Parts: sequence; C-alpha cells; structure tokens
Amino acid sequence: MKPASIISICISLVLIIGGYFLCAHARSTAPNDAAIDGNTSLSEDGNVVTELTLTGQTFSKVDIDISNCKVEIHGGAEASSVTLVNFYENTYIAAAGEKVLTVSNQITLLDYINLDGTGVTFSGVWKTLRSFFTYDTSDAQQEIHIYLGNDAEISQISVAVDSGTTLRLVDIDRDCDISVKVTDSNAEISNVNVASMSVSGSGSEITIGNASATNFEYTAKNTKFIANNFISENLVLESEASDISLLNTDFRNITATLGTSNLIMSTKYDRTSYFRKIQINEGAITENETEIGQKDESAEELLGTLPGNMTIEVESGSINITFGVEILPPVVTEDTQTPAA
Repeated sequence: MKPASIISICISLVLIIGGYFLCAHARSTAPNDAAIDGNTSLSEDGNVVTELTLTGQTFSKVDIDISNCKVEIHGGAEASSVTLVNFYENTYIAAAGEKVLTVSNQITLLDYINLDGTGVTFSGVWKTLRSFFTYDTSDAQQEIHIYLGNDAEISQISVAVDSGTTLRLVDIDRDCDISVKVTDSNAEISNVNVASMSVSGSGSEITIGNASATNFEYTAKNTKFIANNFISENLVLESEASDISLLNTDFRNITATLGTSNLIMSTKYDRTSYFRKIQINEGAITENETEIGQKDESAEELLGTLPGNMTIEVESGSINITFGVEILPPVVTEDTQTPAA
C-alpha cells in the first residue's frame, strides 16, 4: 500500500473517532442545554418542539408536501406560524419566500443547495449533530401544525401527503382554491368554505364535513370518500374504483364517471328538480329505497329547463340516491372536534 493511502486512512480514522467523542460529549451535556437556535425546546412530555413564527412574512400561496407524519392545517389564527414536533435540525423545509409558504419533510440532497431560497437553510454540521445527539426522536410521532393567520391574503393552498400520513384541514374560510392529494393516507377536511376544491389520490380514506366549495372535483382510485353536509354548485367525480358517500349534500350540477364503485347520495332537493341521465352497466339504481333498474333518464325537452343536472355513469356496483332529505349537521364527537389554535 502506498504511503499516501496509509496517511489518508489514518486521517479518516482520526476524524471518525474525533467525531464520535464530539457527539458523545454533546449528548452528555443535553440535560443542561434545552434549546437549539432559540426556537427548539424539550416539552414536559418529552417531545422536541420547534416553533417558527411568520410575523412580517407575506405569502399568497401555501405549498405543503408531507410524508409519514401527522399534519394539521388550521385557518383563523391570530398570526401565521408553524410548529414542528420531533424533527431534527435540517430535516425539514419551512420557508416563506417568493410569496409562497413552503413546508415539507421530503428532503433530498438538492434541497441543501438552496438555489432558489426555498430549500433547507442549512445551519451547519455542528448544529445538525448537536440536534441529533441532544434529542432522541427515533421512536416519537412526528407532527406538523400549520396556522394561517387571518391577515394572510391566501389565494391557493396545495397539500400533498403520502405514506401513512394523517391530514386534518380545518377552519378555513377564504375565497381561495384548495388542492389536496392523498396517497396511502387518511384526510379529514372540515369547516372549510372556499371558492374551489380538488381532491385526488389513491389507497386512502377521505372525509369532508361542514364544508362548501363553488366548484368541487374528486379524482381518485381505490379510495373511500365520505362528504357530509357539503354544499357545491358543481360536483365532478371521476374514479376507477371507490366507495363514495355524499350525505346531506346541496348541489346544482353533478357529473360522475365511475368504474367499479358504489355511490350513495342524499340531497334535500326533489327528484324533479334535476335533469337526470343516470346509468349503471352492471348493478342497480335505487332511488328513495325503490329499485328502478339500470337507467333513469329525463325527457330531452327538459334539458336546460330544470334548476340542476345529474349525469352519472357507473360501470359496475350500485347507485343509491335519496331525494327530498333536509340537510342536518353531522354529529360532532370528541374525536372530530377542532382544537383551538
């Protein structure tokens, strides 16, 4: 072996051993040092809590990309802020730049380069090691809580979650557009009133309650979707395979193109309020507990003369519609109540 190679190996070993003892020293002094950068602390229940205030930051768009985490997005807060639970230093993105609030735990090597100012603001190897060896979060539940202040003029909220994430989107009353993509996760959207909303994804369970959107679009597969006490002018549903329940819904127009799916609907309006073109190729249509076969089509001369339109096509499964049901709010339990921001 060449002398230069031996020297390189010796230097590497010295650096590794020195790093080990440096990290061990940082861990041993952890009880006397409860903060990182002045905004991270150890809570009484043992969680590592990082508080990020956004005072003075202006943003019109919110971009959330989360994996394998619990995430809650609250509207109606006095001031915008982000709280991260059980995250090490430099393992997340939380930035407000170019009028976009970005929060993500999907970190790649390119994020550390931070070319556009929205990646990880890398605070150094020392702080990364200090965070890693000061707090042990290996077995702890990671959480992200995002609070949107009333003074934030937000026009668009985009949320993407996957890999076992639990999402709650609550208390948002704005003239904005919301886009939610849910993959192999669960999502709850409640007390939300917006201009438009689109929901997409796969392998998930999605619930919407006490909400309204002028335009609503659902595109998903292998997903259970439940909407309760939901109001919309225009509903568009597309799915290869889903169980869809639209309970106590108030809509003017609905267009549904579904593969192997079961569709349950209930609305306060009478059957004669809609121009209907409803068809199922394999299965049956049931209206107000009466099975009517595989088609329900209004006379063509009624097109454009009625308040609403229903165009529903299902490849196989079932269609169950109940007309003339008064809209009642869903039952609120302790599990569905929204905590105060």
